[in-house]
Amino acid sequence: MQVMIVSPRRVLLAGVVSALLVAGSALGALALWGFFRADHAEAYGDDGVGAKTWYFPEGYTGPGFEEWILIYNPDTAEGGSGSPVKPEIRMYGNNGFIGTYVTPPIQPGQRFTISINDVAAYYGYSGDISVAVQVLPENPPFLCERAMYFNYKGQITGGSQTFGYQEGAPE
Repeated sequence: MQVMIVSPRRVLLAGVVSALLVAGSALGALALWGFFRADHAEAYGDDGVGAKTWYFPEGYTGPGFEEWILIYNPDTAEGGSGSPVKPEIRMYGNNGFIGTYVTPPIQPGQRFTISINDVAAYYGYSGDISVAVQVLPENPPFLCERAMYFNYKGQITGGSQTFGYQEGAPE
């Protein structure tokens, strides 16, 4: 099982470099000059940034596909609580519940990334999968996203990134 805790600054730098390589020099130059700025995360209630439960439907962990869950605990400067979080990752397949993985504590300002393929394989599962990431009520909210990559029979490659559905988020 692969588990990484990465500084968000390194993740941001890697994203900027990747975007520059893909976008080309003109768009990259505009990005460097600050024309494209990320929006700050929105706070939901008095609890802070993010949500306490995130849902990711319709994933897949079969051959040629990778699914990753990325969890970020914002620090206080970014609207976070300043407290560690310890989310549970619960997985569901076509026949119901597969298993649970409990993350180590994620400190404010840290990001945690886990391969859902590896966790599902630990439970002897591969295929269609949905994931719920949640904390106990006494834990602060956090930010969560899913990255999926595929190489379909060596013919079609690609990927996607999405934030999940947030329980308790404003409509």
